[in-house]
Amino acid sequence: MTQQTVIETEFGYLKLMFDGADLLSVTRVKAREPGDVIDSAILGPVTDCIAGKRDGGGIPIQFSGSVFQVRAWNAIRSLQAGEVMSYTELAKRAGNVRATRAVAAACGKNPCAIVVPCHRIIRRDNGLGGFFWGLNIKRTLLKREGLRISADGRVF
Repeated sequence: MTQQTVIETEFGYLKLMFDGADLLSVTRVKAREPGDVIDSAILGPVTDCIAGKRDGGGIPIQFSGSVFQVRAWNAIRSLQAGEVMSYTELAKRAGNVRATRAVAAACGKNPCAIVVPCHRIIRRDNGLGGFFWGLNIKRTLLKREGLRISADGRVF
């Protein structure tokens, strides 16, 4: 049974969709919406992850995407807080070293932002790359994890 709730965060309102205990998606919305009452044992870890109090590992996620996208998202989930990976390395880990653009597209279609930390994927030259919620949020998330970002947008 699909359930949803909207939470207020430092990134604005986020709609969380669940199927039982599995997270389906995290999306930004403009305002609070009516939602379902979600068991705190299911909701708590997700909200703690979004707040930066824990990592997203161990949160059950039900992915809906291509086989390659799911491999990329699972590879992203292996990253620890403060650890970054290039799009090229992610393509390699997802099974196709030449699929750099495909992993960038998978990051852009990540249904569970922050919980699946695609903000940790950067360019090979340590540049930020992109982020579908905007580079300011990507910077905030990376800084929250202890990474430093130079004035020209390089992660170190």
